Amino acid sequence: MLALYAVFLLALAIILVIALPPLVRLMRRQRLNEQPLPPGWERILREHWRLYPRLPVNVRVQIHQRLKLLMSETRFYGCAGLTVTDDMKLLILAQASLVYQHASLDAPPAVLLYPSAYVRDDEQVDEAGVVTRDRHVMLGESWEQGRVILSWDEIEHDLTSLDGHNLVLHEYAHQVDGESGDMDGAPLFLDPDARRQWQAVMSDAYEHLVASVERGTEPAIDPYAATAPEEFFAVTTEYFFTAPMTLYSTYPAVYEQLRQYYGEETREWFTRCPA
Repeated sequence: MLALYAVFLLALAIILVIALPPLVRLMRRQRLNEQPLPPGWERILREHWRLYPRLPVNVRVQIHQRLKLLMSETRFYGCAGLTVTDDMKLLILAQASLVYQHASLDAPPAVLLYPSAYVRDDEQVDEAGVVTRDRHVMLGESWEQGRVILSWDEIEHDLTSLDGHNLVLHEYAHQVDGESGDMDGAPLFLDPDARRQWQAVMSDAYEHLVASVERGTEPAIDPYAATAPEEFFAVTTEYFFTAPMTLYSTYPAVYEQLRQYYGEETREWFTRCPA
């Protein structure tokens, strides 16, 4: 009898170890959702993020809810001597929250923040065993291990411009893309038909862009989108939120796929007076 009781207690302890942390996290998140936006956050967004006044009220409310969670759970690391302030975190994560319409917020990526462009050293070994070392000047990266690397001076520029280029949106789009298991330009879809349509539309547009670049034609969007399908998704995400008219006039079918995926009609943001 005592042995049976001990087994029961052990099983109960195992269940508590497994179930308790997610339950505590859920309760903490519910408390966050019920709390008002901290004083000063909206003022900072309005004063420093050019896109913010254009956002409809319902989009701002969604951003505020995601932002409270992201600010609570995202780990930041200052690199190359940079001190990361709360204002920096706020402005980065407010932009990132735009791409989380359908993506999971269960494990927000950690952010490594540099003051400016940084150098990455790569080493490759070919079949003959020859080692090649390359140095790359980088503005940002997104790793499948749940890390985003960003440079603050580029972010500061993006906050004040609406030209289709946005480092935060680009790197977080890669994170959203990776939720499907691979960063391959096709984020996670629950509907198989929607995924098939996405792949057909995005593949056609990507191949068109690649052909244009190979012919030497100057594309309407950043030619970096032609380097890989995952980069096409990330770049078109930048345009969808910050220069939607350009994306729509160039690849209307791509715009429509992003509209369905992100759940926003971003062209309307640019036809209304900023509030």
